[in-house]
Amino acid sequence: MKIQINDCTIRDGGYLTSKDSSPNFINGVAKGLIAGGIDYIEMGFVQDTTNKETLVYKNSVDARKYIPGKRGTSMFAGFADNSRYSIENLDDYDGNSFDVFRLSFAKHERKDALLFCDAIQKKGYKVFVQPMDAPGYAKEEMKELVLNVNKIMPYCFSIVDTFGIMYLDTLRSIFNQVNSKLDKSIKIGLHSHNNLQLSNALAEEFIDSAVALDRDIVVDASLYGMGRGAGNASTEVIVGYLNSKYGMKYDLGVIFDTIEEYLIPMKSSAVWGYNLSLFICGIEKSHVDNIYHLQKNMGCSSKEMYQIIRSMDITKRKRYGLNYSKTDFSDLEKAYKKYIAEERSD
Repeated sequence: MKIQINDCTIRDGGYLTSKDSSPNFINGVAKGLIAGGIDYIEMGFVQDTTNKETLVYKNSVDARKYIPGKRGTSMFAGFADNSRYSIENLDDYDGNSFDVFRLSFAKHERKDALLFCDAIQKKGYKVFVQPMDAPGYAKEEMKELVLNVNKIMPYCFSIVDTFGIMYLDTLRSIFNQVNSKLDKSIKIGLHSHNNLQLSNALAEEFIDSAVALDRDIVVDASLYGMGRGAGNASTEVIVGYLNSKYGMKYDLGVIFDTIEEYLIPMKSSAVWGYNLSLFICGIEKSHVDNIYHLQKNMGCSSKEMYQIIRSMDITKRKRYGLNYSKTDFSDLEKAYKKYIAEERSD
């Protein structure tokens, strides 16, 4: 069996730079990850619409400027949201750019998204099927999804914890179900967010479970945990775990150098990692935009945000992550006004 790492630093960390990271950062991080032996490196976003951001590409040709000639054992990945990209814009795979295409989609998009994944495969790319909010699927819904995934036979199917809400037992339940139904030749991936400070523990649990069941897996992580909001599992932590427990040979020293040169200096201008607000998102299964809106526009305390979010219907807490083309905070603002009215009444 294979245990592999997909590093999301450049792509997921790109949210913190409005998808416009410096070429020096992109090239330096990519070079360090190659030297460290990381298996997959996400290079940015593939979208129909670009505004000349460094990390947004219309196709694989656009991404070539950041793909180094010497790749070592690493493969490169492009990432797209189903609602933001069209198959007509994707060129055929030619081996000169990214090798992997990761497609993210909301639950209500899953039927069309799988057709999209199949079309991407036919263009020659290794496809990662990335359904958002895996804990939000009922067991029958997940079973149906996995069986439909088997019909197109992608390279990998990922368990994605979009809102950072998974505990270890949640992961075990989802992993066991997916493993039992997914064709054995398809890898299983894990992408978590660190709202509950469990991303590293979830990754280690995932690894141990996969070893016990002899399943090929891909663990998503990022250097220093860099990523939107609470961030992700930390590549260096997962590398240390795999080297120590499973005798793998990732170069942790090179990874340390890369973090110190490119990640730690960014801490003065970009904010990511655990905090109370993002913990609220995790424990109440809410999209992070709710919290940002309450903080920026209402000046709410942690207690106020907690009580407002938990008063909302659970589907409405997540909705801002399901349609990126529309940001509608009307339900959140109704909950806020109701809370304020009740507090004043008390």
